[in-house]
Amino acid sequence: MSNVQIVATQQAYIVGSSTRPGFNGQGIIDLNDFTGLHPTEFEDCTFSHFEFLDLNTVNLDTENFANLGIREDFEGIDGNRIDELEVSFENNGFETVDWPPSRDSNGEWIDGRGRAQAAINRKERWLPIAVYDCENASISNTVTNGIKGNLGGRPSTKAGYRDIVTAGVHLVNAGELDATRLSDINNWLKKRLELWRYFKPDLITKMSNSIIEESTRDESLILRKKTNAWHSWIERNLELDRNKNEYVLVNASEKSYDTYIQRVWCESILPAIVEGTDPVDIIFYTSVYRPLEARNGLAKSIKKLDNLYNMSFSLVESQLASVNVDLDAFLKATGKQLDSSNKPYNIIGACPQIVASHDYESGELVDVDNY
Repeated sequence: MSNVQIVATQQAYIVGSSTRPGFNGQGIIDLNDFTGLHPTEFEDCTFSHFEFLDLNTVNLDTENFANLGIREDFEGIDGNRIDELEVSFENNGFETVDWPPSRDSNGEWIDGRGRAQAAINRKERWLPIAVYDCENASISNTVTNGIKGNLGGRPSTKAGYRDIVTAGVHLVNAGELDATRLSDINNWLKKRLELWRYFKPDLITKMSNSIIEESTRDESLILRKKTNAWHSWIERNLELDRNKNEYVLVNASEKSYDTYIQRVWCESILPAIVEGTDPVDIIFYTSVYRPLEARNGLAKSIKKLDNLYNMSFSLVESQLASVNVDLDAFLKATGKQLDSSNKPYNIIGACPQIVASHDYESGELVDVDNY
């Protein structure tokens, strides 16, 4: 554990240029401003130096950057965490009064992913970071250090109850914690995370019980992102442009699938039929927290879509019958036939979100038949 106190020669803790243009193109960011701060302490990691990270080189599509097992929602519970950071950067630039985002010497993120994402969203180029030499690259240390980074200092959104429970369940699923041993769970919560510094004992006990209870469900985590974040993922990995109507992104929500499917049918598929631009390519994603709910929502969404398609034919048949036109006879006479390959929509896949079943880092959609 790091106990480095930065005093003495400032430049000894800086690699590369010590200054870069400030956010918004105003002023400068000076790494020397950080040298008076005490390093954030992470398990099995020792602070090495400060440097500037070229944000053009950051791979956004890794599980490490996605905060897997560290944040239940990358954008925060209310979905505004990254937005709030962007507003802060707009109004205040990058403030050097707090410890900067942290990565290890292999380029893996320890802390500060939200600030990095907000800076990237704003098209900033250089981000000040602290680099650590880490002896242990296990999932346990990665998750533990990520949670610790979100508890101390001044993160925009501190790690909360659900973040910590989700992290614990993730570690159990990964074989890093034993849910059958209460002492193992409590050691992680009280000694490694030192939650007694931030939460009352009864809440820590509740976290422990929740980790054990939720782990018995044998469920994977869901990688949750806001709609715009999935649009960005699709553009980067599939090179599809929503602004050119190259696909439609649909939330396969078990509770609200009726609304979402009716919307895509009325606002995207029917207009495409009229304009002759069908079929419409559809990509599904989910906003739920549990794999069972995600799979049920996807199945119900597809069934609803097919029902609307079949109902449309029934409508046409009834209207033709009212003027004594037999659709089946007409198709037979013209040598035409209707089959599923002629549907005005094409489901090209679903976003990879179920951690234990989908390969997020592949950059590929999941076949809905194997979801």
